[in-house]
Amino acid sequence: MLIKDIAMFVPRGIISTILKSVRTDIDTVGKEEILQNGLYHITKDQETAELILNSKYLKPSTGILKNINSFGTAVACMFDGLPTMDNYMKNLETTKTENNPLLTPNMVLNAIKISPTEMSELSNYKVRSLADNVIEYEGYCVLPKGKVKTVKLVPDLNRDTVTNMPIINPKTGEYEIIFREAKEEELNQDQKTYKVKEDYLKYIEKMREKIGYLNGDHLPAKAMNSFITLMYEGKLEEDMMKEYSKKNFFKLIKDRIERWKTPKLDMSTDEKIYTEIKEINHKKKNPYRDKKFGTAVADFQRQGLEQLKLKDELEEITTGEIGAFFRKKEKHIDKSHVIQKGIHGISHNDRVALLTMIIAKNEGVLEGDTDNRTKDILLTAAYLHDIGRKVGKFAFNVGPHAKRSAKKINKIHVRYMNGQPYTEEDKNILKAVVEAHEGKDEIMDKLCGKYHISEEDKGYTKKLMTILKDADALDRVRIDFNKGIMITDLNPQYLRTDTAKRLLDASYQLEGLTNKVSFDRILAYKTEEQTEESKAKAYRKVLKFIPKTIVKATPVSENEKTTDEKQK
Repeated sequence: MLIKDIAMFVPRGIISTILKSVRTDIDTVGKEEILQNGLYHITKDQETAELILNSKYLKPSTGILKNINSFGTAVACMFDGLPTMDNYMKNLETTKTENNPLLTPNMVLNAIKISPTEMSELSNYKVRSLADNVIEYEGYCVLPKGKVKTVKLVPDLNRDTVTNMPIINPKTGEYEIIFREAKEEELNQDQKTYKVKEDYLKYIEKMREKIGYLNGDHLPAKAMNSFITLMYEGKLEEDMMKEYSKKNFFKLIKDRIERWKTPKLDMSTDEKIYTEIKEINHKKKNPYRDKKFGTAVADFQRQGLEQLKLKDELEEITTGEIGAFFRKKEKHIDKSHVIQKGIHGISHNDRVALLTMIIAKNEGVLEGDTDNRTKDILLTAAYLHDIGRKVGKFAFNVGPHAKRSAKKINKIHVRYMNGQPYTEEDKNILKAVVEAHEGKDEIMDKLCGKYHISEEDKGYTKKLMTILKDADALDRVRIDFNKGIMITDLNPQYLRTDTAKRLLDASYQLEGLTNKVSFDRILAYKTEEQTEESKAKAYRKVLKFIPKTIVKATPVSENEKTTDEKQK
């Protein structure tokens, strides 16, 4: 019998590993359960729990645990609410006596409890729906500020909350062992064990006999009990695989078919932008898999630098004077010198331009900019900063280029919005800002001297240099290098301004958003212009039902045309 069990254990493990690799998005019902019950991450001891709390992030598993538990992708595992006895036994190291509640009934677990309050906080969590419904976070999971604490969990019988009497599970006809948060008064002095009830001990003894555990604390008994635990966990693994696969497999297929069959809603652009921002997750590219990114976000949080929300920052820009000027300037700039495609193309320049405005606004650089001089220089610099890159069949657009970009500006008729050419002073500031975006910060003073920047404008120019450097650096989230997994090329430690350090998540979302929505529509977010565009779309739909002879006689103004029609 034992040989048969051993033979079965190997294929079970292989199938389990494969099923654990199937991680799906958590549906609305699942997210609501997490918001109600919280997430629990079991730790080795209290000291480890405190270290995690102080670090502000959960570190993903590494080494062999990474490969066994998550099919090669490092993750942090959590339970949706308190773990069940079966899920605890199956997912954690319980071959040691002190970690097994069936062998040490009065054991105490240390855990981190995460209590998210918004569904948006759960966008990057996944669920092992075909294996055991354990929640996983791929990469370094930054703990939400003020929503995390250490707790102690204890195994016990499931009890009635009023009478405190054990409840029989109607499904099995047996009592059920659960984990619950411990009360301080029931913990023993060592804080590693607790005062258990007699009825719980009797049920544990019954379970031990059923499973076949040996009594005694001698070495042979310990060795045999470890082996029995492995076999018991293998049986749990098999049963849970059957249960969850049967429950969720066809549901996943049905959901996928429904998604294919359901026609896409013709939502307004504002709704689409909001939906894209809200639903961007780390399916294809996850910067949190990179240690330097995840730990930097946690470090900035410890410094009091909370991540800004892209939706709020975007709306504040687009609906104000900055956005009004930006929309005009973006159309006014001659982009014939800008690289059109690739990682340094128009889309990159659009994002850098928007990031410069967000950083400049939050850093107070745009205060008092009533003549739009600062906005004009920053936006022009954002669109011209890469024009010195060499592009061609035998020249790839990487390598030193900032100096060439600044030199090329001499040949461009740079003009303000009123049509007047830049003053010599402002053109020099523009060239200095562009040339400074590449290389170390130490060159800033040197460049101010090179372009004859006055003492009065020196500090101002260096601020603009810093903003462009940070905006350009933030958009490195678009560049991935492959180490078996996709990792962002952004190094947060090189960011200079506090605002840039708070835009790590927003930059990632912005890159995803610009791949789905045209930039002119993003710039019109929550504005009257967007409303007019929606009206024009509705008008066009009406025209489909009108005879063509009437349509031809009904001219459509330029403002009524959709973005696609204008581009055609």
